Amino acid sequence: MASSHQPVKLLIRSKEAVELYQLPDTSSTSTQSSLQSSSNGGNTLYKGKSTFHLLNPNGSCAYIHDANVGLIKCDFNSDSSSSSSTTPFLLDSKAIQLAKCSPRGSYILTWERPNSASTTNGNLKIWNAETGTFLHGFSCKKATLSTLQWTYDETLLFHLVTNEVHIYNPSTFNRVGKVRCQNIASFSLPDVKGYPSNTTSSSKEEEEKYLLTAFIPCVKGKPARIDLLRYPDRMGRESSKLKDDTNIPSGPSLASKSLFSAEEAIVQWSPRADSALVTTSTSIDATGESYYGSSHLFLLLENDNKRPGYGSAISVPLPSESTKTTQGTVPIVSASWITNPSINGPVPFAVISGRMPALTSLHHGVTGEPTFLLGRGKLVVFFFVII
Repeated sequence: MASSHQPVKLLIRSKEAVELYQLPDTSSTSTQSSLQSSSNGGNTLYKGKSTFHLLNPNGSCAYIHDANVGLIKCDFNSDSSSSSSTTPFLLDSKAIQLAKCSPRGSYILTWERPNSASTTNGNLKIWNAETGTFLHGFSCKKATLSTLQWTYDETLLFHLVTNEVHIYNPSTFNRVGKVRCQNIASFSLPDVKGYPSNTTSSSKEEEEKYLLTAFIPCVKGKPARIDLLRYPDRMGRESSKLKDDTNIPSGPSLASKSLFSAEEAIVQWSPRADSALVTTSTSIDATGESYYGSSHLFLLLENDNKRPGYGSAISVPLPSESTKTTQGTVPIVSASWITNPSINGPVPFAVISGRMPALTSLHHGVTGEPTFLLGRGKLVVFFFVII
């Protein structure tokens, strides 16, 4: 009886080539012949020196960048055993330095340094992932791809500009809305639908609603802030004051948290996409306790059981056993959700906190309270192997 599991494949990129390997099936249902056939070596997708690669989320192909050629598409289902194509998949793509795929793999987003040629089409470009056709371009001086993000179903495209996030229909690139947020520095959208769903529509006729976060750093002595928003009905008080053809009336944010010491924010959405962990940090620790700056951890929830119709933002309580600084603070080393969305009850998350040796703890996905301690040192590695 043949195994019902999909084969596990590894993509290995070296200085000489990019190769695809299929791991042998060692389950009880596999046959000896399949083991032998899968251990004959890898399939060479591309020969030559490459600068980076990315995988299409649907698992059908990889995109490999060669600075002398451009971005090249390598199909995993191709019968060819090797490739050294000199024809780029994306036109004039030698200068590309960053690239990523949209959540469902329909689009490719690329960034290259601004130059005289990019004044017309922009240097932040969107391409059709199936045909390689150029679709639209934006200007972006900073080397980042986070200023453009799709919703998990790719029905909307969000673009960060000064003090606003513009929302587009990716099929036509017509603007359909915007989020007004003074001094906004970054935002985040979940790239999965979640389980059972991260939308709140109760019928097919009702418009779907999408969660996002907005981070505003400290500016001119004002504290930083992280907001949990929802398009199109809870986009913040600044958005509710806008009156134009592409913006609809909206209410205040679902949740908001003021942060007195934050320059950057890293957002990690839960596998159900209804809550998010936010790790804020500064490059310099004003107390002088750490060379690496200071950090804090917050939990944003779409639904607050005590206040129907609102979310909540809480500071994650850390175990009392964590090693504190002389100022009484606990540094955040790392935080991560358990990736299984279908477990019973709230999805827990793990935190590594405190000065070395750091302490690893498991936390409740709604209250944020620590529920289990996994100890220090080597147990940290053991914990992430389990996940």
